[in-house]
Amino acid sequence: MGADRSGGRLGDGWDQAVGRWILEADRKMTASDLAARIADRFGGSPRQARQRIRRLVEAGRLTYIYQYGQSYVDLGLQRPTAITPGIVFCPPACVPPPDTRALSIIIEPGAAFGDGRHPTTRLAVQGLETLRGHETSTGSRFARGIDIGTGSGILAIVAARLGVARVDAVDIDPCARSEARRNIDHNRLGRRVTLRQEALESFATRYDLIMANLRLPTLCALGPWIESHAQPHAVLLFSGFRADEQAALLRAFPAPRCRIRWSRTQAAWGAVVLQRG
Repeated sequence: MGADRSGGRLGDGWDQAVGRWILEADRKMTASDLAARIADRFGGSPRQARQRIRRLVEAGRLTYIYQYGQSYVDLGLQRPTAITPGIVFCPPACVPPPDTRALSIIIEPGAAFGDGRHPTTRLAVQGLETLRGHETSTGSRFARGIDIGTGSGILAIVAARLGVARVDAVDIDPCARSEARRNIDHNRLGRRVTLRQEALESFATRYDLIMANLRLPTLCALGPWIESHAQPHAVLLFSGFRADEQAALLRAFPAPRCRIRWSRTQAAWGAVVLQRG
């Protein structure tokens, strides 16, 4: 095994480094991209680097995905995977890691969007983590949150685990709601996360936290609804837009009515956390 050029051995967390590179990459990584980076960072031949990738695939740490005729390497999510330093996704059959400082979120792989592989989900979870310990303008934790287009239920679940007292998880797709229900049950949040299928126009609740991982036209169209359903100093978390679309999104939620608390891009996708004034 090659030596880490910073002085450590290859076995000392090198697989965690590979996962971190994928999480933080500004574009999808091919096997060749990743092998070149492993060889550059840890030494060894390109063949050895490819063998190391193969071992991570066999262990379920990485997987291959195919898009538009091109193969890429992504997180396998068949074992506990750190999506952020403080949030770990675990499949139901896996034992959560012993690090009690991290939140272990159980997510059952399925067809609904939000299993952690797409950059927009990762970005949204990163944005939520920035709210850990946040207090509302009344000096209390978030009382009510809503996840619009919940998919797998992941954002609603993470929000509840981070301290939001009650969360509405909304989706019109019955298959998505079925998967979200299983994930909510896996995380024992049935009393705090409520699945809903009604049209948003029928909602009367005002929310401290509004989350939506949706494409730009839908996010912009939500503007009037958010205006009438957000508490005066509510936090808005948006993902699902392309990085070059953020300016258009901010025009739909302009300053000084909304100010940016946090924003980030990954692999040409973006996420933003806004605070209403």
